[in-house]
Order: sequence, then structure tokens, then C-alpha cells
Amino acid sequence: MVFGAASFVLGLIVGSFLNVVIHRVPYGTFFSAGRRSHCPHCDVAIAWYDNLPLISWLVLCGKGRCCGQKISARYPAVEVLTGIAFFLIALRHESSLFSGASIDSTRAAWSLFDFWLVGSLIAASAIDIQHRILPDVINFIGIGVGFVAALVVPEAHAGGWLASTAELQPSGLALLNASLGCVLGAGSLYLVGVLGKVVYRTEAMGLGDVKFMAFTGAFIGPDGVLTALLVACVVGAVVGLISTIRTGDPLIPFGPFLAIGVLVGRFWRDDMGRILTEEWPRWVQGSRWGLPVMGGMSLLSLGALFLLRRRRRRRDHDESNFPPAADGQADS
Repeated sequence: MVFGAASFVLGLIVGSFLNVVIHRVPYGTFFSAGRRSHCPHCDVAIAWYDNLPLISWLVLCGKGRCCGQKISARYPAVEVLTGIAFFLIALRHESSLFSGASIDSTRAAWSLFDFWLVGSLIAASAIDIQHRILPDVINFIGIGVGFVAALVVPEAHAGGWLASTAELQPSGLALLNASLGCVLGAGSLYLVGVLGKVVYRTEAMGLGDVKFMAFTGAFIGPDGVLTALLVACVVGAVVGLISTIRTGDPLIPFGPFLAIGVLVGRFWRDDMGRILTEEWPRWVQGSRWGLPVMGGMSLLSLGALFLLRRRRRRRDHDESNFPPAADGQADS
């Protein structure tokens, strides 16, 4: 629990740094003149005692000391989310990390790479929600770190269908697994984008999502990529349909759903594989509700596809009949 508590505090600190990434990277100002944190409203430099993760936001009641303007709740939310994530990762690795009075260096490195992956997922998801982009700086650095992780901790890529078919040393197997995950992640999502463009007759998937899956695929391998895409598509379809019905906008950021799928593919791949290949087929065959549920899900999927396509056509039709007002003209 001491290790878990320390990991939670580390997560709060990293979360504070991720807030800087989320705020600056989309505008390309991350390294601008080496400036430290400053107020987003009045641009005054923030004192160290007003920049403590979570504590300062609570003490100041969510307002800046310099100008009294409201500070977004996103800042403490990202810090707490990162802290909880680091705490859970610490609990996952704790049983094999400590061996008597010594620390397993391989497992410690594995923990650090998991910290890095989850932190990147949080930052990328927050940026995608706010700006509808998945930045190249996170994706490209992530690909490199993923291959370094495969070399340093080949045990993270143990298991899966590739391990049972390839006669390779652990390091070679890990590199091959990371390479296939990178290619399969990018290629499969690019194919989804092409098919979506055919169905919707417009861009359905950005290249940022493709690069994001290349980055995460290097961490989770081909087995994890398939699990991640399945989870992301199911969760994204449900949330996207609800969002479309509420707002009328058929476009949603897909990055957060991919991040959820990557987490499942990284930490619960075997459990998800057992559910899909053993427990779910057994339930469908043995329950009288199995086939009706499958049929209902198919009909709902077709209905959702029809609804999204119709709304997209209506939006495109409205935009063509009422083009945006020229500069200096008010919208009617």
C-alpha cells in the first residue's frame, strides 16, 4: 500500500504535467521560450504554492489567485484520473515487483512503461475531446517508446497466438509482436476509414487515429490491437449513437474510445479473449435468449448506421444551402 500511495502521488504530479501538454501541444507552444506555468486568463506566472497538484485547486476553490477567474475542473480531473490509474497499475505489478528486500528491475521497468502508456492515453484523449486531433508528437514518440519497451521488457509481449507459432528468442518475439501490432493497428484503422468514406461519402476517420493505433499497437501487439478495436467500436457506437440523438452531430472524437480499448487490450486481453471465444458462444448456444439478443443487436446496428448516414446527409444538405457567412457579415 505504501508503493500504491507513492504511485498515486506520482500520478498527481504527472497529471499536472499532462495538463501542460494538453493545454500547449495543440497550439505548438510546449517549448515556447521555456515559460513555466501561467494563468490562462491573465497570463501571469503561477507561484509554486498555487501550482500544487489538486491541493492548490481545492484551496483556491477553482479560481486563479491573480485574477479570480474560474480555472477549469479539467485540471484536477486529469490529475486525479492519472493518480488513480497509477495506483491501479502499482497494485497490478506489486505482487511480482518486490522479492524480499530487493526489487525486480524488469518488473519496475514494466511498471514505468505502463505509467508512460496510460499517461499518453489520458493526454491524447483529452486533446481529442477538446480539439478533435491526436497530435503527431504523442503518436510518433509513442511508437519509439513502444519498441524500446519491447526490447527492455520482452515479457510484456509473452503469450498470444504469435508466441505459439514462432520459434524465437523472447527479445525477437517481442520486437516482432510490436512490429505486427504497429502495422495491424494502423492498417486496420486505415481500412475502417476507407470503408467509412465509402458508406458515408465523406471522411469518416482521421489519420491521427491511424497513427494513434500504430503507437499503441507497438505496446499491445496484434492480439491486443484486435481486442482494442472491438471494444472501441462497440463502446464508440453506443456512445456515438446517444450523442448523435442528443446533439444531432454525427461526428465524435474516436480517440477516447480507442484509449479505452487499448487499456483492455493491455491489461485484460486474456480475460476478454476468454469471454469472446468461450463464455459468450456458450451463452448464445445454451440460452434461449442468445439468438434473439444477437438478432436485436444486428438490427440496432443497422438502424444506427441508417440514422447516422441520414443525419450526415441532412447536415451536408443544410451546409450546401446555407454556406457560412463571409468575414464581416453576421449569421442570419
